[in-house]
Amino acid sequence: MDPYKVIVMPWITEKSLEARRRANPEEGHFQNNNRIEFIVSEKATKADVKEAVERLFDVKVAKVNVRISKHGKHASVKLAPGYDADEAAQKLGAF
Repeated sequence: MDPYKVIVMPWITEKSLEARRRANPEEGHFQNNNRIEFIVSEKATKADVKEAVERLFDVKVAKVNVRISKHGKHASVKLAPGYDADEAAQKLGAF
């Protein structure tokens, strides 16, 4: 499947940005959770989303979670260790 047909748009909200960070009680600060969220095609599978993100952003994907909401089909993509979600988001022009 064409990666530009799989990923409809990035999902950037205050809540999705907070979901990318997690609190570490021992260190007392927030760490990068390495996640990016997208609205994807209704026909896209987890494998399609993984392949599309890897091809478009030149990263490796560790895990893809998918859910359907009133806004469409959401994919939460966790990048593999060694890859930074903030750098991938900068390629989008999101930050």
